[in-house]
Amino acid sequence: MRKVLVVLGVLAALAAAAGAAQAAPPQPVLCGSSCVGNGGGWTGCTQATATDSGGIPYIAHYKHYLVINYCKRYGVITSVSIAAHGCETQGAVVCSTGPAWQTGGGVGYGSASFTGKATWVGAVDGVPYASTSTVNYTVPWG
Repeated sequence: MRKVLVVLGVLAALAAAAGAAQAAPPQPVLCGSSCVGNGGGWTGCTQATATDSGGIPYIAHYKHYLVINYCKRYGVITSVSIAAHGCETQGAVVCSTGPAWQTGGGVGYGSASFTGKATWVGAVDGVPYASTSTVNYTVPWG
């Protein structure tokens, strides 16, 4: 009789656990902009560039750039990465790239944001000048 009661108790506990598992609320689903009723977002892969530049062209000029590659399926990012981060210079200026990093969003989201930093030093008529450059890029929603 004791074994029967133990078996019945175990079966009752299993039944209660199964009922509780079925009553759990549904988990959120990544569905991009299709969840808001406009039929989905963009699908494909592309490359985008953010730039900052300054100085006097041909005399002392810099161009700081950050290149982002990303792919989306129905508006949701499936892959995203920094493809290049660098500087181009003309004349009496030196540019050195610093860090570049992802600041938000990413794979599984509809958007992602990135920032890159660089330092440049130049001289015009023997007068030195220096500063930092920041480029930002945000992968658009949709």
